[in-house]
Amino acid sequence: MPLKLYRRPSGHWHIRGTVQGVIYDQSARTRDRAEAEAIRANLEADAFKRAVYGAKAVATFAEAAIGYMKAGGEVDHLPPLLARLGETKLADITQATLDNIAASRPDAKPATLVRQIYTPALAVLNHAAEQGLCTRPAIRKPRVRSGRTEYLTPQEAEAWLNVLPPHLSSLVTFYLGTGCRASEALSLEWPDVSPQNERAVFWRTKMDYPRGVDLTKRVAKALPPRKPKGAVFLNSREEPWHGYDAINLMLRRILEQQERKGVELRPVHCHLLRHTWATWAYTCTRDLTFVMQSGGWRSLAILGRYTHAASADLGRDILAHGWEFCGRELPDLRSKRAGKSGRR
Repeated sequence: MPLKLYRRPSGHWHIRGTVQGVIYDQSARTRDRAEAEAIRANLEADAFKRAVYGAKAVATFAEAAIGYMKAGGEVDHLPPLLARLGETKLADITQATLDNIAASRPDAKPATLVRQIYTPALAVLNHAAEQGLCTRPAIRKPRVRSGRTEYLTPQEAEAWLNVLPPHLSSLVTFYLGTGCRASEALSLEWPDVSPQNERAVFWRTKMDYPRGVDLTKRVAKALPPRKPKGAVFLNSREEPWHGYDAINLMLRRILEQQERKGVELRPVHCHLLRHTWATWAYTCTRDLTFVMQSGGWRSLAILGRYTHAASADLGRDILAHGWEFCGRELPDLRSKRAGKSGRR
């Protein structure tokens, strides 16, 4: 039978019926009869299109996003996009659609817009195209100028670690000592850490294959007390973090608190910590292959931006603050550090 409207005791209209053998029973989410009728008509039309032309004709961004997430896609920046594009048909999402969303954030830098809007939206659309739900999108990301690579000095890192609460200090130390992506640390569970805290394995990675990293003494010592199971890193309520945006928010609040006390700290976010590790690791090892494999980057070309920081004085400073890279130190740095220790 065609779709019909029924009024609930609450006053909301409900849609119920069968189209082409598919049963529909859902709320119209409105008390207005005209709005409910328009929703019913659109739903019925889409149901016929789906039955005749297939899901490609009516698939929405929300449907595609659910499939993308079930396939293991990253979810960190999807909620705002779902709020804007959830019921939009994939066929209606164009360059102008994403450009308009980006234009609603005039204060955001191009790199931020690419990371939070274009990249996650295209990831969903490309996955949907692989599933036959839409054609592959012809959408361009904004051009991002390659500028100076930012990283923390060892002194700046220590200043932050001195003011962080234990649960955040442990996590930030892990980021600085392993270079993992923010989401990789949050998905790490205790069974994925070796018994003596010597190695950790990330099973949920951007590259879709597991990656292991050796843990230096400083990183291993900073890990939270070991538990039989569950997430390694928890928030102040002893609960798993729901996303790295929450970590960035906490870092901003701590920065504001310290500024009110007259303490100067450099603004920090999770991605800056990953940049810092890559810079430090290359400075102390000059081994791009090691940095690429340990950090889980796609190619050596991506790491070229970090080579400018590879100075011996920075390397000695890094090592003097107790940051190691599993013994992979340049001979000149190792010998100078040993000589310095001997003079003491």
